[in-house]
Amino acid sequence: MRRIALAALAAAALASACAGPEAGPAELWTDVPELALAVELFNASQERHLVVLRWQPSLAEAIRQAKLPPALAVGRYLKSQELRERFRGLDGLVRKLDLGQEAFYPALLELGNIEGRQLLLPVSFNLPAIVFARGAARVGDDFVLGMADMAPAAAAYNRKEGGAYSRMGFSPRWDPGFLALLVSAEGAGFREGKPLAWDEGGLAAGLAAASSWVSSTNGPAEEEDEFQFKYLYTPAYQYAASGRTLFACVDSSEFFTIPEEKRASLDYRWFAASGGSVPVSEDIVYAAVPRAGRGQRAARAFLAWFFREDSQRALLELSQETRAIDASFGVAGGFSSIRAVNEKDFPRFYSALVGHMPPAGGLAAPKVLPSDWPELKAEALGPWLVEATGRRVPPADPGAELAARIAEQRKRAAQR
Repeated sequence: MRRIALAALAAAALASACAGPEAGPAELWTDVPELALAVELFNASQERHLVVLRWQPSLAEAIRQAKLPPALAVGRYLKSQELRERFRGLDGLVRKLDLGQEAFYPALLELGNIEGRQLLLPVSFNLPAIVFARGAARVGDDFVLGMADMAPAAAAYNRKEGGAYSRMGFSPRWDPGFLALLVSAEGAGFREGKPLAWDEGGLAAGLAAASSWVSSTNGPAEEEDEFQFKYLYTPAYQYAASGRTLFACVDSSEFFTIPEEKRASLDYRWFAASGGSVPVSEDIVYAAVPRAGRGQRAARAFLAWFFREDSQRALLELSQETRAIDASFGVAGGFSSIRAVNEKDFPRFYSALVGHMPPAGGLAAPKVLPSDWPELKAEALGPWLVEATGRRVPPADPGAELAARIAEQRKRAAQR
């Protein structure tokens, strides 16, 4: 099979040299390893086009530095100003798709539309889930669970022994990533800036809401920190399953790769912000077509194939057959951006989704974020939020403090 693929690649390369940049194989750069299955299926499904996968762990940076870009880029954090200027519009392709625009989740499709042009198409996404031991919490039958819903049960679950907590219901400060998502959804609206921007009033409001929840539910943040240091050193779902905590927050990509025998003892709801919408995790996977990439015809053919329902169904089936489904969730590491695939096909492969499907009209996409958002969040924003929400007196000027922390992080990054 490898010899056949190499021969096909050589023949396609020769045809490309003769026919110009539209023809020939399409090189696909991605930071999504699960996409290898899709490329394999596409190449095997027809003989006219060839897509060659190239792994790029720092995809945005690779595109920025490329002298000859790929025909197709599929990955995370491709929406920054510097990158999106390098991409072709995909409006024509969207019009030609049999599914049409209404097949996509509106919030995700809109995020890839820049000034009226569809520069990126959503591929997959994940959602934050609040998990708990089955039967341990009375949360009703709704799809979602918010901080206000969790507070009474979390407070009632708290228990002290010898003056220190031996079990605790929940705290948003246990996970800096979740805390960043919470504060952003409650008004801060973190987004691309120089390098990061936010709503000043919303940042203060988000901090106040998180701090108030902590103090009224658990008491002093120091006691939370002590409890976390003593007990919370395993994956989040494990300390909820063991009863050490009542709730834990995990991403859907993590939850659905928990071994089935362990996941069977857990229940979950999607996390909802105070307005009722479910904030989509920030690492949405998008597809983009760089302007100068060769093999554009094959790239467009791959996208047209990929966004068909039957193609994604076959992809899920192959994932199950190869046992890739045990280590990776869904399509390209998450829920499909095609609503019908999630609603009709995902429950066949993930029985825990029955009665828990993502609310199609209630998703809230993040703002456009800088391409180095993971580093900014992990090294500056997240630690600062944990510290700021743990103070007895809130920051007098949170925006200035955060800006200073980010400046320090950028300086350290430049020195590395």
